[in-house]
Amino acid sequence: MLKLLRPHYAPALAPIILFLVSAGSIGFALYAQYVQKLLPCILCLYQRKPFYAVIGLSLLALVLVRFPKAARAIVYLCGVTFAVGTGIAIYHVGVQELWWQGPAMCGGVQSGASSLAELKAQLLAQPIIRCDKIDWTLFGITMPTVNVFFSAALTVFCFIAPSRWMKQDNA
Repeated sequence: MLKLLRPHYAPALAPIILFLVSAGSIGFALYAQYVQKLLPCILCLYQRKPFYAVIGLSLLALVLVRFPKAARAIVYLCGVTFAVGTGIAIYHVGVQELWWQGPAMCGGVQSGASSLAELKAQLLAQPIIRCDKIDWTLFGITMPTVNVFFSAALTVFCFIAPSRWMKQDNA
């Protein structure tokens, strides 16, 4: 029975997987932030952006699954997006390992204060989250390091999946 259903749903498999993995990744990041109280630095927030983009792109690919060329192109675009995410994660790992310096926004507040008293109040109210500080590890592996390999694997998936599961019609 499953073999009969597989060809019908195969073109939608890659966008569904991309949506679920991206939404799950964002869900985990928000859980870590709001439930586990692991406050993200600016680079952590940048690392989430490709996942947000892929959520939208994968939904668009699902809508366009009846147009195989368009859906495949969107899945390839998801691969490019994850490649950018891999680069951001590598940069963050380099900042954490002190291989290079992070952006100016790491560890500080970008203020629009109009007076010294406003600036002081903002600085005291907001915790400083440094990009080179490691808050969480699992067996010595940090979240940005996990994201390097995770995003790289998703990049490879996005470049392989269209040719394996999505129709090659001349649509």
